[in-house]
Amino acid sequence: MESFDRRAKVHELEQEFNRLFVRRRFNALQLARQIDSEIEPASYSVLATLQQMGPQRMTAIARHLGIGKPTLSRQLSTLENRGFVEKATDPADGRAQMVSLTEEGRARLESAQADRAERYLQMLTPWQELEIQTLSKLLAKLNQAYTEFDAEQDPALAQGSEIPAAVSLAGLDRSSDGSAAPHGAQDSTDKRVS
Repeated sequence: MESFDRRAKVHELEQEFNRLFVRRRFNALQLARQIDSEIEPASYSVLATLQQMGPQRMTAIARHLGIGKPTLSRQLSTLENRGFVEKATDPADGRAQMVSLTEEGRARLESAQADRAERYLQMLTPWQELEIQTLSKLLAKLNQAYTEFDAEQDPALAQGSEIPAAVSLAGLDRSSDGSAAPHGAQDSTDKRVS
């Protein structure tokens, strides 16, 4: 049985996460509007997933984001109509289609990400570098704990559910050593992302 103090601390953590997730949803709305006023906030996650993973089948995108194919289909339709994604026949299976970012989609996404990274850099100006690094490492540890817990609870749930580094709550990318870096500073390249 866990101690009362530990339960209270976990409850405090849960409350802070709730506040963070509400803020994250608001930020997703701002980012989506910055890319295009016609796209939904969740469409940002679709674009960021394609940026990180490259061309993908719809089933892989839906599984990765933890959303249904009808929801993804609606988002992709809007993104395709706005010229941000395109579909092509999968060379490995002529019956399937691959979805990829267009140059316009990539440019708009990267512009929004650069602006967001600048906001975070300004917001975190009072923080010591060690504080930023510590938070980044603790969030990475928490994400790993989620992945392991999901795999124990339901192995099928854990497949394809790892968050790409650039689709992070902090809006920072990961460098090759796992430390947080402003977007564009990493070597390469909201489970479910809001």
